[in-house]
Amino acid sequence: MGYRHDRDDIVRAGVDLVLAEGLAALSFGKVAKSLGISDRMVVYYFPSKDVLITSVVAAMGAQLQELLEGAFPAKASVDDLLRTAWPILASSKVDALMAVYFEIVGLASAKKEPYVGLASALVEAWVAWVGESIDVEAPAERRRLALSVVARVDGLLMVRQVCGPRAANDAARALGIID
Repeated sequence: MGYRHDRDDIVRAGVDLVLAEGLAALSFGKVAKSLGISDRMVVYYFPSKDVLITSVVAAMGAQLQELLEGAFPAKASVDDLLRTAWPILASSKVDALMAVYFEIVGLASAKKEPYVGLASALVEAWVAWVGESIDVEAPAERRRLALSVVARVDGLLMVRQVCGPRAANDAARALGIID
């Protein structure tokens, strides 16, 4: 009897596929083929493509959070957060994950489901996570500042994806994030 793959194996295969080929390449057939199983096995665990997409994106979010654990110091100013986070975010380890993030945001901007809700949830989680590191007591002010950090970081990362690392670092220098 052959090895039986479980839900986690299928999610990992989906993550690998998405990192290599982009979110648009994610399908039951491609995931199944990469594992040497029937696509019916994938459907058993993920009854719709939306469920598969959401599960794969959640796993990728966990990977990104793991990479970024040390990126944001506890209770720092916005400027210190940006200075600490940028060198970690502007790395080849993060590039593929951010490419998928921007693919999701682009599909959400085009009003494609499940990406509208998924992008909104990703951005809100990103803002909440960054907000935990901001040294401000008032929740509304902390959220406002977290939104500004996410806007700057996402903008720099978009420039990195589209124009390359040198352009993103030039922009980070102009913003005073790096020397």
